[in-house]
Amino acid sequence: MHGAVLRALYVHSPERFGRVDEHTAHDACRSLLSETVAGRTTTYPEVVVHQEVLLGHPVEELAKASAHARCLVVGTRGRGGFTGMLLGSVSQGMLHYAQCPVIAVPQPGNNTP
Repeated sequence: MHGAVLRALYVHSPERFGRVDEHTAHDACRSLLSETVAGRTTTYPEVVVHQEVLLGHPVEELAKASAHARCLVVGTRGRGGFTGMLLGSVSQGMLHYAQCPVIAVPQPGNNTP
């Protein structure tokens, strides 16, 4: 409606234990992002989507990206037993550090309140 470009980001953290082939990890993340975005680009072909895979802490990288965004959409993957944990650490962090409005979207089939 506004002619904005959608910037789809996948942020992954470096492995904490052991060595991982970063090129393989990057390719796996890019593939997962492409699969996730594919259905949406088919449904909304008029929306320009730029896909990026970033290495770093998800909250930090998304907070940086939010500085130039109209809004930030994050999923909720929290699995905690009380309301404060239903968002997940990344979506919770974005509510505190994002520099734009945040939309938290639950996973399909998530029956949490």
